[in-house]
Amino acid sequence: MTNTRRRVLKIIALSTGVAMAPNALLAAKNKTEMFEWHGRALGAETSIQLYGEDKEKADAVLQKAATIISKYEKLFSIYDENSATSTLNKAGALENSPEEFIDLLKLSKKFSTETDGAFDITIQPLWNLYRSHFDGDDRERLEGKISAALDIIGSDKITITENDVSFARDNMAVSFNGIAQGYITDKVTEFLTEQGYKNVLVDMGEYRAAAPQANGEPWRIGLLDPFDTVSIADVIEIDSGAVATSGGYGNQFDASGKHHHLFNPATGLSSDRYASVTVRAADATTADALSTAFSNMAVGDIKSTLSKHLDAQARLTFQNGKVTTLVS
Repeated sequence: MTNTRRRVLKIIALSTGVAMAPNALLAAKNKTEMFEWHGRALGAETSIQLYGEDKEKADAVLQKAATIISKYEKLFSIYDENSATSTLNKAGALENSPEEFIDLLKLSKKFSTETDGAFDITIQPLWNLYRSHFDGDDRERLEGKISAALDIIGSDKITITENDVSFARDNMAVSFNGIAQGYITDKVTEFLTEQGYKNVLVDMGEYRAAAPQANGEPWRIGLLDPFDTVSIADVIEIDSGAVATSGGYGNQFDASGKHHHLFNPATGLSSDRYASVTVRAADATTADALSTAFSNMAVGDIKSTLSKHLDAQARLTFQNGKVTTLVS
């Protein structure tokens, strides 16, 4: 099963015929061009768009960015059996962990606490259970297996001591798929801005813009309609900041769509509260984690969590098609 969760966001090109603003004329005078990189990370397509004046320099910077992406993929990918994540899951402990691995673990535990467990990276046993069940390898009643899996779920069962990590229970496993894309997006964006590129949009499944496009226009990101996953339900404009969307239609275990990858850590069931959740925040790590958590949270709890994040907002699409936007 491939990870298609990240295709719920799509870049929308600027409309033609838009009058050029003064800074757009300046960009044209300086021969500013858009340069792009496309690749794959954590199981899905990724891209970087940036504006610059020197193609050779831009290409070199984009290749360095690709190297950075590969570095983090070797830490957080569950598809790479030699990644730090896979090693931890197999052994139940990991010594001398890389600094960034510890950093994301701590951030994950923080978001788990902040959302009262609605965000939790220890749900990987549920993924394994559902996949085995619906692949036909194990046809025992799903409910009983879920109940057993809940005993080994909970970020409080992860112990971090300096650079060492361990699980409190046997058969625990983590997945960073609800936060790693955002974390990598932030790291790549930070690198590009340090290299002098401001008009940047990074897409690792979650989007982050460092500044508007070179002509002063915002980046336009389309949200796919969760009810047909082909049409565009809405367009979000961002000058800077991040956008992330979570929807159960991305990875489904059965044809009904009832069983999918967005698990509620409290029940072990696939969340059905919303058709999709989109979060805007200052950084992609936060947007990614909160969009995952909010899929399991009531509106009142979402409002409470948003109040802790300046300028954050959530767009909730309910199962009946109603859309509500909440702001911090």
